[in-house]
Amino acid sequence: MQQKYPHLQLIVYSGDRDATMEQILLKAKQRFGIRIAPRNVAFVFLRLRRLVEADLYPCFTLLAQTMAGFVLGLEALLQLNPEVFIDSMGYSATLPLFRWIGGCRVAAYIHYPTISSDMIDLVSRREQTYNNADIIAQSNVLSHAKLLYYRLFAWVYSLFGQSAEVVMVNGSWTAGHIKRIWRCDDAKVVYPPCDVTAFLALDQIAETRFAEDKTIRILSIGQIRPEKNHKMQLEVIRMMKKKLDERDDGTKIELTIAGGCRNHDDHGRVKHLKWELTSDVKWKLNISYEELLDALSESLIFLHTMWNEHFGISVVEGMAAGTIMLAHDSGGPQMDIKQPIGFLAATQEEYVRLILHIVEMTRAEREAVREAARKSVSRFSESVFERNWNECIKPLLP
Repeated sequence: MQQKYPHLQLIVYSGDRDATMEQILLKAKQRFGIRIAPRNVAFVFLRLRRLVEADLYPCFTLLAQTMAGFVLGLEALLQLNPEVFIDSMGYSATLPLFRWIGGCRVAAYIHYPTISSDMIDLVSRREQTYNNADIIAQSNVLSHAKLLYYRLFAWVYSLFGQSAEVVMVNGSWTAGHIKRIWRCDDAKVVYPPCDVTAFLALDQIAETRFAEDKTIRILSIGQIRPEKNHKMQLEVIRMMKKKLDERDDGTKIELTIAGGCRNHDDHGRVKHLKWELTSDVKWKLNISYEELLDALSESLIFLHTMWNEHFGISVVEGMAAGTIMLAHDSGGPQMDIKQPIGFLAATQEEYVRLILHIVEMTRAEREAVREAARKSVSRFSESVFERNWNECIKPLLP
């Protein structure tokens, strides 16, 4: 936006009050390679960001966080009332706030719908998941109560969404759900910018390492959160180890979990997960960018197990780096990753079967998958994102 519209004053609402604007811009440069000139950028720091943290609301989390988002948005609006407001955090209640009270032109860039038809279906089928506790799934009364709560919330969520004049989403899966829930047929898919230059240039040594020591190196990247389903990954490795022991041909397996730990709860999950397996799993928490590149360069397979993930930047980075992608057969990966650029699985047994299949492929066959995957990531480039983003917001600008 700085390059396309240099006359605009760009304001960022931020809850990171322990950092200066200069520190934030430097971090963006170091982590993402994004250079932002400070000449027409300003930050408005908010005191109430803590209110939107999920750990404050063990019950009725969706409703409570949405209301907290409204309060946070009100603080932002009182500090500075812009001409154009773009929400990229998913605080849907801020959309009517800024449009009808603040008098702003309003856009939304949605990474993940706050509620989806899949979430409602899970409760309707009474399936236990990380966001549908077993005590609710086992109770007919509680399941019906939660179903009513979800449907009412989905209706309110759709009302909020109709305040957005421009709607952008980060992938095909998110687009489908937003079009259904918000009744928004003109939602535009704008894939997030992934600077994959360094990943494409990465010297892949996975094949050499595999030939040398017959160790199947598998990498998982993601925050240590329940929905990432690291427990399934550990079970897949356990099952794979059993299969390899039966084959008795000297092949070994090793899983590296490069995870981000944000708080005490995340570290607690790591401690609990470490009880599952020891020698076959390496934990690399909050690693640097250089360490991430090293891990990608020596990994044969990238393992992704999150159900219904909207869009995973780490998945794109993994494909660009030349790892063989094995992702969950749902959500964004299901729509955006198909052979010959990678593989999809839904059950532990399917993951095990496909890992064995990848290992049994010839090196030339794996190279063909890598080449196709690397070619496919061009749609996630920064230049494509910039062009699509600027085209979408153009009607809102003064």
